[in-house]
Amino acid sequence: MTARKFKPGSLISNFLGLIGFSVAAGLLVAATITPGLAVTAAATTSGLDLFSALPAYATINQQVERNVIYGKKDGKNVEIARFFNQNRQAVELKQVSEHAQNAAIAAEDRRYYTHSGVDTQSLARAVLSQLGLGGDSGGSTLTMQLVRQQVIMDAFLRGDQETIDEQQSEDYNRKLREIKLAIGLEREYTKNEILLAYLNIANFGGTVYGIQAASQEIFGIPAKDLNPAQAASLMATVKEPSTISLLNPDNFEANEDRRNWILSQMLAEDYITQDEYDEYSAIPVDDEYVNYSPSPSGCIAGYESARYFCDYVQHVLKQDQVYGQHIFGTSSEANLQALDQGGYKIYTSIDLELNDQVTEDLREVVPQDETRWQSGGAVSMLEVGTGRILAMAQNKEYDNREDAPNTGTGINFNTTYPYGGSTGFQPGSTYKIFTLAEWIASGHSVNESVDASNKPRMITVNGQPYGESYDVLNYNRDMNYGNQTATQIMVKSLNTGTIEMASRLDLVDIQATASAMGIKPAADPGGDLELVPSALIGGSQGIAPLSMAEAIQTVANDGVHCDPMAIDKIKDREGNEIPVPPQNCERAIESKTATAMQHVLQQVTAGNSENNPNVAEPIISKTGTAENSEQLWIIGASPKVATAVWTGNIQGNQVLIDLWNNPQRVFRPAMQAAVSLYPGGEFKEADAETLMGDASPLEDVTGMKVNDAKKELEDAGYENVSIGDEVEGSNPKGTVEYTAPGQGTPVSKQTPITIYPSDGSKTDEDDDEAESDGSVWPDIVGMQYSEAQSAIDGAGFSRANIQITWYPGNEGQRCQVLAQNPAAGSSASPGDPISVVLGGNSDGTAASC
Repeated sequence: MTARKFKPGSLISNFLGLIGFSVAAGLLVAATITPGLAVTAAATTSGLDLFSALPAYATINQQVERNVIYGKKDGKNVEIARFFNQNRQAVELKQVSEHAQNAAIAAEDRRYYTHSGVDTQSLARAVLSQLGLGGDSGGSTLTMQLVRQQVIMDAFLRGDQETIDEQQSEDYNRKLREIKLAIGLEREYTKNEILLAYLNIANFGGTVYGIQAASQEIFGIPAKDLNPAQAASLMATVKEPSTISLLNPDNFEANEDRRNWILSQMLAEDYITQDEYDEYSAIPVDDEYVNYSPSPSGCIAGYESARYFCDYVQHVLKQDQVYGQHIFGTSSEANLQALDQGGYKIYTSIDLELNDQVTEDLREVVPQDETRWQSGGAVSMLEVGTGRILAMAQNKEYDNREDAPNTGTGINFNTTYPYGGSTGFQPGSTYKIFTLAEWIASGHSVNESVDASNKPRMITVNGQPYGESYDVLNYNRDMNYGNQTATQIMVKSLNTGTIEMASRLDLVDIQATASAMGIKPAADPGGDLELVPSALIGGSQGIAPLSMAEAIQTVANDGVHCDPMAIDKIKDREGNEIPVPPQNCERAIESKTATAMQHVLQQVTAGNSENNPNVAEPIISKTGTAENSEQLWIIGASPKVATAVWTGNIQGNQVLIDLWNNPQRVFRPAMQAAVSLYPGGEFKEADAETLMGDASPLEDVTGMKVNDAKKELEDAGYENVSIGDEVEGSNPKGTVEYTAPGQGTPVSKQTPITIYPSDGSKTDEDDDEAESDGSVWPDIVGMQYSEAQSAIDGAGFSRANIQITWYPGNEGQRCQVLAQNPAAGSSASPGDPISVVLGGNSDGTAASC
């Protein structure tokens, strides 16, 4: 390399400094020949302190390399991204063209194989050059250059800018250090080892380091295939990368000049023939000479659909721990230093085939170029039983630049803030599953009749009432839903019913269940979930889609929660496996609670066609809409894959009511693709005792005097018994015609029960003498009225004898038989009447059936 003049001063001071440098350097060189003599001489000079302060030798440390992240596609590992501070791929000497090895020696150190780390002839010329008594000559051998580059790289890894700056300066002490370290290096390593280290560490412009990366990036070929011209061009770059590197077309002319000089040195050393020199030196360095194959760093240049997942993986590598320490080091600093040094191959959980499909579907439903509001969408998919992340899709392009366009962002909507995510989004009614979980765990029945009417309710927090009663309405604000089972409340997603269920529980317990199932505040995952009533219907803190996927995975996984896993395996540059964050699965809710939830949430899927992907495997699901339809959700799972879909406002409060089914439009094809790739499995059959809970069939008080019936029910422990208006009845006036809920309906002691007295208008005095002909009443509860009429006719009775009482129903209950009297299976004669309760209009008037 061309020598740079040392710090300027007077001729005398330069001369004296060089005399001291020459003496010390001479002693160091002599040590390579007669070590004992050199030490004796050193002991008689004032340079002893300088000597003793220097280490005996340098070491060839592992050099900075690129890290590579892989995903899976069709069962094969596929590169997602590579990231590095220095783009380097260390190789063995046999993987480097002999022309490149010869070019390095010819250009930088022609006597490389005959000296012991210091070339005395070159050193002497360098001293004379500094005195102005010779040409522009450098004295550093390849070994000395390697020492210098190794010191710089080690300082870079530990963030030692002071040492880096010292290595950029020219002074005698630094040169002496290089000389002694080079001498020691030659004693510890072979010439081939030193040459290979030099070729692997050299900078070839920009972030390109090492002969392999340079060869691939500039010529598009591996280093083993370099011809003499290409090898000389690359080694020309090492002299002054900023002005000679082929990465900049402005440097072509300078590179050609330096290349041809190196070729002439190769000719002089008999590394090439005259014919080869003539051939290769005649090749112009121009656009056709190079074949750029850039290797951009970072997730932004990675596999298109997996860039957000790549970003998530990078956060995991920097933050997650294995058995109490970081993945690559005992401290955060050591972990980052090792990651910067690189050379790791990171094999991840992402299923690129699934992720590609989900990303395409999501971006079709939620366009990234929407300008009327800040429109976002995200999908997280987990493997049930492991927590492995199979898909992480987003509607926006990954773009972490400050000036990213509207179509892109660097924020990962799927995850929490510390892992590159946002502060989350209100999950709306998807959050109701945690009230359901605690309801079942507390012994309540999923078939228990619950008062879902519009009224304020008191919520309990840690055993104490929370402020004033909480008043909430349903999506259909004018509809009064009356009594509903817990299952119906989930199917219809009733706010009033959910709050009624929660009012019999404790909000602290519900939030503890949510936390155990994977829910955490997206803005502060280590913080507490808020203890406010609105949280019960997802109207409080922002939650990340990945957290909601964890929760529904817990339901599908028999109540066992698994932390999300992004990394399957890591290998270092030597092929050794590095321990990764282990699978962490712990029971969050009892198995019987989970299977009962599966039972209910399968009915949610069956009762909402927009949720149903119509696959062979069972699917559980729950939708959610935050206040004013600003955020839209669906979560669901097959026995193998759990999914959370969010679409909505990234910021702002655009009302999205017209897009209410956007999440389902993404969920259905996502689950179809998931089931195709991960088929099979089934949910356990729900435990009958758990489904019943502490509910019991309501006893039959039909025909009893009204007051006697009321007292009997109250004496049985029912806390909310009332008497309704008289109805047309076949029982004597003043006796009970029927109850709502009807006899046999599972009810708890808190369930509201209404007794309906008979007006006696349908009494047939001949009934006492009537004899049954063996006919029995069919079970018509749950049928539409037209179906019930047909069933009654088919059982040998007459639809003309049906007596109707209208009940304030919702849209799903309209014209549905809610209760019957006599009960199914009761013996009767063909002319006997039957009383039914039909779902009517919301105000209790007759519906058009």
